Amino acid sequence: MNECDQTEPSLQLKINDTLAKSVRLRSHPGAPGDREVVVEDPWLGLFALNSQFDLLVREAGSPWRAVTLDELRAILAATTGFPDKATSDRQTPGPTAPNGPNEFAGAHPKLVGLGTMTGLDACLQRIATLLYRASIPHLRAGSTFVVPSMMNARECLLRAGFHRDERYEAVLFDPERRIAIRLLERDPRVVLG
Repeated sequence: MNECDQTEPSLQLKINDTLAKSVRLRSHPGAPGDREVVVEDPWLGLFALNSQFDLLVREAGSPWRAVTLDELRAILAATTGFPDKATSDRQTPGPTAPNGPNEFAGAHPKLVGLGTMTGLDACLQRIATLLYRASIPHLRAGSTFVVPSMMNARECLLRAGFHRDERYEAVLFDPERRIAIRLLERDPRVVLG
């Protein structure tokens, strides 16, 4: 369902002053234009960028320049040939039933991700906001947050109402949503290198 475009773009990207090895667009319902920018990292795997990252782009024959996440999304769409949402939504309505018009012909239901249904997306966004407000640099890969100091991040989240997991010091959970997250202590700026 969330297939990645396999064409590598003809540009270089620095994320927080670290050169990214692989960046591409991925279809994702709910993201602006129903697509998100993802980076593949050998340590973290595949993760989506958000607006908290500092982004620099250099296209062939051009100098480095700062871009927003929306600008990067547009550049990638143009350079990789990722289908534009406006053209991909135009589909021919399906056949009508013999007994009358099919009310669902041509309808495109909005897909809802499992993370939205379970509250995972809201929980992860809340954590990212809390860490950002506490000036704690972080990267997110799934429900793992890479932070420079696990102790500082843990204290920040405990003050916000998260609970400790008695078995693992790196695991906290949201008691309201019953969702566990993990903290990984590494400098986020070095992880992408």
